[in-house]
Amino acid sequence: MTYDLIVIGGGPGGYLASERAARGGLRVLCIEANSLGGVCLNEGCIPTKTLLYSAKIYDGAAHGEKYGVNAPDISLDHSKVVGRKNKVVRLLVGGVKSALKSAGVDVANAQAKILGKAEDGFAVEAGGETYHAKRLLIATGSGPAVPPIPGLKEELQSGFVLT
Repeated sequence: MTYDLIVIGGGPGGYLASERAARGGLRVLCIEANSLGGVCLNEGCIPTKTLLYSAKIYDGAAHGEKYGVNAPDISLDHSKVVGRKNKVVRLLVGGVKSALKSAGVDVANAQAKILGKAEDGFAVEAGGETYHAKRLLIATGSGPAVPPIPGLKEELQSGFVLT
């Protein structure tokens, strides 16, 4: 298939560029290896803020005596906290998918491999298919600099430390 623009990466930079290009009249393919929304939406900013909010509510209730709030039987249901975080993430990822669909952006959920220049621009392989585009935008984000703390690299790679 041939597009005006292929965007590799469906994080904030990639999905917004895809949407705006499509709304501007270009035929766009956005290729994302993981989940649309990128690390911020799926593992970083949004999930951590959601978890932090639950922790703040718990802390406020547990230490509310000095404010005249007495809640002696405070408990934390970890599965509900994580469930709420997952629901928030699903809702926001759904919003990204909906925005791309309404803009007419095609989405391929696969690892992208740039095959090189072609007559019509660039050739990119994703999910066993070869795509062509006049323009190519690489919006793959960045990775963390991992300090030399034993075990940290493995935990970061598993996503456990993040969410």
